[in-house]
Amino acid sequence: MVPRDIERWHNPDWRTRLEAWWEGYDLSKLPRPGSRPGARPTRDHRQPLQPVDSLGAALPVAGPASPLPAASLDDAELDRLSLMQLDRHGEPVWSPARAEGAQFLWGEDQTGPGDAQWVVDAARPFGLNAAKSVLDLSAGLGGPARALATACDTWVTGLEPSPLLAKMAMDRSRTLGLSKKAPIAHYDPEHFNQAGSFDLVMADRIVHRVRDKEMLLDRIGDCVKPKGGILMFDYVIDGTPGSWDNWNGWREEEPLDVYPWTGTRLADELTQRNLDLRITEDLTQLHRRQIVERVRKLGEALKTNAPGSRVLAALSRELKLWWARLQVLGNGLRFCRYVAMKPA
Repeated sequence: MVPRDIERWHNPDWRTRLEAWWEGYDLSKLPRPGSRPGARPTRDHRQPLQPVDSLGAALPVAGPASPLPAASLDDAELDRLSLMQLDRHGEPVWSPARAEGAQFLWGEDQTGPGDAQWVVDAARPFGLNAAKSVLDLSAGLGGPARALATACDTWVTGLEPSPLLAKMAMDRSRTLGLSKKAPIAHYDPEHFNQAGSFDLVMADRIVHRVRDKEMLLDRIGDCVKPKGGILMFDYVIDGTPGSWDNWNGWREEEPLDVYPWTGTRLADELTQRNLDLRITEDLTQLHRRQIVERVRKLGEALKTNAPGSRVLAALSRELKLWWARLQVLGNGLRFCRYVAMKPA
């Protein structure tokens, strides 16, 4: 380790504290410069490492700056849409502040790990073109849908469980001139009944949130064209949790209830619907790396573009949620990819 790095860890700024907290290090236990083995430790007058709940207060505050500024939209309408989907504590699942904070963490028009190019690469084997259509059941802010429409010159219909995100995503598509090639609308996965048929149906981390999975999978199978495909990413149970405290902590941290199946159950259910299951792939380690890498980049992004206090508070909540997920990923929970085709 070079002297500059040693100094950075012995005299951490808020960005170093964020990185250390995320990686699970206790900076107070690092040996101080000039310390002797067995010497009595001196009192450290610096502020202790902040827990995630108070992270927002530990970061510097500058003027709000976001790839998708909520101020450009009707605030009253956004507030109304936020209140249409509440978590178990009666708070909005998504707010304009959380949408901005998520983009600081994941990138422009993104609400989770895996950027738009990653989604485009995952969909390329399906041979999308101007004569084909795609249904995205996890549209978020519409970044992946618009990337597919542009990169593959195809038609993408995006559906999003959050009324707020659906509104923001559609406004963004309209601004970019993609309101016809990549429209985004709100839907309820528990009562999914999409008209029409598609060459590809995509679902990223949707199935584990739905109580009536059998109905959802029936409807997905119905709206796939013959010779069409399904590309699904989801969380599935993998044996017994390594820690029940972490497992219960994850479920409590999720804004809404989750109902994950085992990986075998999900694969069997797809096969029972006369679908040819081509690929079942465990992407847990890749998923973990994507999460950790974006958190590491967050500190650099905030150096020159720190948001306001409301967004920082939402970002703190976002980090806490993903930390809870990381605690169980690979320890009772897996992130898997499923590719299935519908026979002619």
